Amino acid sequence: MRKVVGAILACLLLAGTTSMAQEVTVNGYGTTQNEAERDAMRNGVEQVAGSLVNSETDTHNFELVRDEIHTTTEGYVKNCRVINSFQNADGMYQVTAVVDVDTQPDSKLMSKLMQHKVADVNMRDAKIAVMIPEMHLRYRIPDPAGETAVVKKFLEAGFQNMIDMSNRRYNYNQPQYMNQEQLRDLAQSMQADILVVGEAFSEGAGDVAQFLPKQRYRRPNTGIVSCRARVEAKMYIARTGQIIAADGAYGSGADITESIASKKALAQAGAKMGNYLVGQLMNNYSGNRQAFEVVVIANSVNDINRVKNVLGTLPGVNGVNFNNYANGRGVLSIKYTGSAPNLFELLQRNTDMDLDLESSSFNAMTVRVR
Repeated sequence: MRKVVGAILACLLLAGTTSMAQEVTVNGYGTTQNEAERDAMRNGVEQVAGSLVNSETDTHNFELVRDEIHTTTEGYVKNCRVINSFQNADGMYQVTAVVDVDTQPDSKLMSKLMQHKVADVNMRDAKIAVMIPEMHLRYRIPDPAGETAVVKKFLEAGFQNMIDMSNRRYNYNQPQYMNQEQLRDLAQSMQADILVVGEAFSEGAGDVAQFLPKQRYRRPNTGIVSCRARVEAKMYIARTGQIIAADGAYGSGADITESIASKKALAQAGAKMGNYLVGQLMNNYSGNRQAFEVVVIANSVNDINRVKNVLGTLPGVNGVNFNNYANGRGVLSIKYTGSAPNLFELLQRNTDMDLDLESSSFNAMTVRVR
């Protein structure tokens, strides 16, 4: 099961242009030297593509990509260097070659893998790290409120395995200078599948009196300070580097101190950004939802229907069906991207029913209504 990690780093990413290629050493065979080299390039591309494919990917979809690779290697390979070649006794040529496969985020291979949904991320037991150091125009804010708000939105959506980034935050003060390869290395160091980078900043906007309705005489200052904030972020698939979401959100806050007003503004902007990121993540992997069974033990069918109705409102859940009922047990089938504990926590949070999690597995859970 793949882990999903979204590390949200301070400062808007300015992606570098460093070339990205994966180098593999492969053999190729053919009736001519040229044919053997082309076969080596196909084998190299197929090997790299296979390393990027989720282990639970639809085999049929990967076969579509493989067929296209076998048709032509044009656009997939950056360089092919033959390090050994010879002709066998049967007249066939064999070569050993070092093949550099283009894995840039916008490369032909990456585009094909995403097009056929064979580089998707398994969303179950998602593990997410959030790190958004932020800046008020006059000073750095030590405990980022925007980051906290984004983390909260991921938690509310059922992503419970959040990485504590407090010890790493100040190691990445200027991630805007990190190129694609450095971002990939960072994601791998945290076992990340999803990486989000961004910036957060706030600015004092003056006394709130200036925003109140104008009177005939000048209104005196209220002593309440207002601030505006903005959180910007981009969300990447760590293995491919492809951007799947990018946006900015504004927030406002007021308090008797500017520092607290800025925190409120950043928290509001962070909450908006968190909602956006969660929505995009769920939408991108809606095709990755898997069959999931929910057994509900209750005294009445009405209680089971109440659970069914709540399930239909939860993020990441689709296709809720009431399959059967017997001896106080109702069986519901759904399509879901997350884990059983995450689903149960979401269910508890969105209902006033008294529930117990009796048991759970990768694709099933049993819930008791007390």
